[in-house]
Amino acid sequence: MDSLESRIADVLEEFSFAGDWNDRYRLLVEWGEGEAPLPDEELVPEWEVSGCSSPLWLRVRRDGGVLEVQGASPGILPKALVALVVRLFHGLNDISGAGPEVLDKLDLRRNLSSSRGMVLERMIDRVRTVAESTR
Repeated sequence: MDSLESRIADVLEEFSFAGDWNDRYRLLVEWGEGEAPLPDEELVPEWEVSGCSSPLWLRVRRDGGVLEVQGASPGILPKALVALVVRLFHGLNDISGAGPEVLDKLDLRRNLSSSRGMVLERMIDRVRTVAESTR
């Protein structure tokens, strides 16, 4: 059964193959480049995530009981962080345990700037808020 914990384990496994932080950073960027962005008509204030140096949108909703997560940003690292959030949460029903500790489990807190970490926390918080309000 697919769970947030299994998704975190999958990301950690991929990170372990990547090696050091520079290689992990490149992996995140690759994920961002491969992510289908939100359509232009959905780049609306409702989906904006504040605190990022680049514009950043994250749309989270439920479809058929599962979370649908999609985002966009013109920035390379913000787009990579969106791809990480999509990889972690898209398609899940239950996201128990989703919170700032996800950054610690993925060993991201010490490798991201405080502003990038804060933006990632805000995206995770948005996913959690929508998940809890639409059960």
